[in-house]
Amino acid sequence: MDRKTSFILDLVKYSAYIAVLWLSINHNGLQLNDSLIPFILVFAIDTIRNNYLVSRLPVLSVPSYYLQLIMALVFIFLDGSPIGFIMLIILVAESLISAPHPNGSYLFFMSLGGFPLISAASLHLQDMLTWGSMVAIFINSLFLSFAFAVSYLARRQLDEKERAEEALKKLNRSRSDLEKAYLKLIEASKDREQLVAAEERTRLARELHDTLAHTLTAIIVSLEAGKKLVEKEPRKALNEINKSQDQARKGLDEVRQTVKTLRSRKSEKLAFTDAIKGLTRDYSGSDIDIRLDFENTATLSPSLEPTLYRIVQESITNSIRHGAAKLIQIRLKQAENELVLEIEDNGKGCSDLSEGYGLRGIRERVLEIGGQVYFQSKTQGGFLVKVVMEGACDE
Repeated sequence: MDRKTSFILDLVKYSAYIAVLWLSINHNGLQLNDSLIPFILVFAIDTIRNNYLVSRLPVLSVPSYYLQLIMALVFIFLDGSPIGFIMLIILVAESLISAPHPNGSYLFFMSLGGFPLISAASLHLQDMLTWGSMVAIFINSLFLSFAFAVSYLARRQLDEKERAEEALKKLNRSRSDLEKAYLKLIEASKDREQLVAAEERTRLARELHDTLAHTLTAIIVSLEAGKKLVEKEPRKALNEINKSQDQARKGLDEVRQTVKTLRSRKSEKLAFTDAIKGLTRDYSGSDIDIRLDFENTATLSPSLEPTLYRIVQESITNSIRHGAAKLIQIRLKQAENELVLEIEDNGKGCSDLSEGYGLRGIRERVLEIGGQVYFQSKTQGGFLVKVVMEGACDE
């Protein structure tokens, strides 16, 4: 109950108490008689309950209503006038509005039954019980019932108001929570955008690295072969130079395509086996021997082909540039829904394996497709890249 409603109810209640006191004084005179004492007790119980029991001893709040009812009935009996029903109206109204349900209803029915009986008994003792007084008691009982109905409706209105206010508070809390969630979503979206942008930059850098490294390595190999043949076999040397020129054009096309689609043109236009054979042809005419050993590539999942192509491409480049390898063996095997890709060379290897940009790019690609990669540098020379994938077959 809000403070404004509580103030209005208190104002009406104490106004009614003043009216009872005034009528009692006019009926009995200004003296502390037997009827005035129960009135004072009723007023005291009401005041103590509202100002102390409700906040400090709520367990005694409900019993105080029943004690107040007893004191009101005692007042009616001792006073012998019908003005005591005003105290019952105050009690019924307040209990319906303030007391826990259904105590207000209990107090009303007790008042409705007790008021006419106590009033009749009091008038009978004073030889004042007449048909007129009985009609007055009946009318007062009807008025008490009317007060009950009005108070009951008021309680319903207050309950509806409290439920509406509580629902509004929940709505405001939900709105506040929704706004906070929205702000968090916006922040998460910004973080996600930054993450996606960083991933795209990493992927683009990896694609450019793989394409340029392979193309430039192939050109260098062809030019070195041309230098060796320029004096002894000028025609073959010219062929190597022309091949280097073609490789440069092809590499430029691949860079343009990578920037545009972030995917290799070879892996899009050619079957996987043909694309790998195209890599080996880039080193034909040199002293580098690249051997292929593929088994059942027809069942290879198309979604894996671009990634595996880039892994083979980068591995060949590393074998030539860093390992000075002359023999590179590429093996692809599939068995029991498992794919194994191995790129092994006879290069110089390394005593302390440190993953540079190329090896790190291979590892990132393998992790993206859910596989595992192993790098092994052999003690007597040579380097092995092994990729293992489960469920890689396109069934």
